[in-house]
Amino acid sequence: MGVQFRCISVGFRLPVLGATSLIVIVLAGCTAASATRPTPTPGVSASPTASDSPTPSPTTTPTASPSATPTSSGIDPLFVPSLGAIQMVGPRLGWAVGSHAIFSTADGAHWTKQYGSTEEFVGVDFISATTGWAVATRSLLGTTDGGRSWRQLGEPQTPVRSVHFISATSGWGIAGGTDPQQIHGWLVPHEGATLVVTNDGGMTWRQLGGPSNPQSVCFSEAGQGWVGTPDGVFVLRMLDNGSNWSLTLQRPDPQPGLPQVTLIECAAPHALWVLFLGGSSAMSHSPYVAYATVDGSSWKAVMKEAMSEQQILPGVPAGPDTYPPSFSVVDPTDAVFIGDGPATNVAQCVIASNGGATLRRTGHIDNAPETFGAAFTSVTAGWVLTRNAGGDYVIAATTDGGYHWSEQLAVPPTSAG
Repeated sequence: MGVQFRCISVGFRLPVLGATSLIVIVLAGCTAASATRPTPTPGVSASPTASDSPTPSPTTTPTASPSATPTSSGIDPLFVPSLGAIQMVGPRLGWAVGSHAIFSTADGAHWTKQYGSTEEFVGVDFISATTGWAVATRSLLGTTDGGRSWRQLGEPQTPVRSVHFISATSGWGIAGGTDPQQIHGWLVPHEGATLVVTNDGGMTWRQLGGPSNPQSVCFSEAGQGWVGTPDGVFVLRMLDNGSNWSLTLQRPDPQPGLPQVTLIECAAPHALWVLFLGGSSAMSHSPYVAYATVDGSSWKAVMKEAMSEQQILPGVPAGPDTYPPSFSVVDPTDAVFIGDGPATNVAQCVIASNGGATLRRTGHIDNAPETFGAAFTSVTAGWVLTRNAGGDYVIAATTDGGYHWSEQLAVPPTSAG
């Protein structure tokens, strides 16, 4: 038995900065679970289009009374793609969400529409084959039967933007905040959000104190978690139902006044991968810097955008391309980064190993200038959300570490896309 990590990732486009717009990424957390080490899935099938089969109706399970009546604080995201977030639970089971639909796979190769709604889905978080949550722009849904039925849960006073659960009852989330934007699997507020916690599976939520402007959160165990803010990464230690916060990693390129985001993904009780995004950008270049830690105290600068961050961290190798990539954490020492390259029109795959000390460039996805999320169950088996030459949103899969890719599902753009 090994340790298997569940991973999702999420992308948003910030307002134009100078000569170019800025694409930013979000990552959802990884939580360890005892399981057999995932093995690569067999070859994937040809790409079907999204099923038009009848959409299941929402379950009639009574909704929970939220801690407070949600307000209309914040504005809807500017853009929700037809496929915007993905998570795999092992090499065969997985879920992908986007505008108006939840899709699922039972074999890692064939996807069907599992749930349809007028809601726009921006995030997904499963802790097992049966128990998971789907974040929409105005509501939070939960399932305990693998998505065969979904029920509406409670929300804090302001809408939940993203969630991360470590058990069927214990979870944390980011709520409220201004100008929420979708980033490779998560909905990330610009500023003014709060950190919230639930102890009943999302039925009710309460606010936690902590650093200002939280943007991403992940917990690897009940007693310790991490929060990403525009300024850096904070570690949270839960003490007698209270909390103790401390800054553990500060971004190397602070630029007050410019949009900045810190995205984090847990890999073990003390292991974390971080992506700093935003800042001053140039034509066809958007800043990003990635870090990793296996012990929570010593950090390795893994990669950076070579042009816009050329004066930051000399000697740190370049990332996949000139825009921030989607990425998925496999385990404490391995992660996979994909894309984004508007100028090259491909999504390059880079595998980071040995805690980020070793980078290996493999293949790329053709006609894919932008990615929206990634989920890898090993350094060989992975799934990426992107867009093909015809404009459809697609799930592309690899079984050999990114050297070759097959299109598994194609979903036409909706009015939101």
